[in-house]
Amino acid sequence: MDEDNEIGLPQKGINQIIKEVVPDMRIANESRDMINMCCVEFVKHIAREAQRIASQDQRKTIYHEHVQKALQNLGFTPDYLEAADSVLDACKVEAEKKLRRKNSRLEKCGIPEEKLYEMQQELIQKARQKELDDQLAHQQAQAAAVAAANSGYETGSSEILAPTRTDDDYDN
Repeated sequence: MDEDNEIGLPQKGINQIIKEVVPDMRIANESRDMINMCCVEFVKHIAREAQRIASQDQRKTIYHEHVQKALQNLGFTPDYLEAADSVLDACKVEAEKKLRRKNSRLEKCGIPEEKLYEMQQELIQKARQKELDDQLAHQQAQAAAVAAANSGYETGSSEILAPTRTDDDYDN
């Protein structure tokens, strides 16, 4: 596959499949590319047929039933259809395991989900209250600074207008 825009499957995965099937045989790069292009065409061929079947069922989503029917329409043997079903079942089992692992972390903490939610809401409320308190303290500090600046200005201005008299100011 020479062009960067050409659709293909990951070469590493294809290499692993080839090594699994023919471990003692070397495969030329052109042959690997050809196998990759054949895989892509295989997927496209089945997808087009499954899409046609889904459209007949007035569906916008291709479900596994559509793929099974497409494989059957394209002349694949019952053994192949059974293998496809077993792969689908294996994928479903893996998805369930992944979901269970995610849920088990929640269960392992020993706190009911409702209690965790309440705790989360309390933390959010505390954070909001702290933010409000910080804002209020900042506003009060600013107001105090402004008041101090204003009172210092008034005191300073009266000293300028009315200088203090000392004994030196009186000649007698």
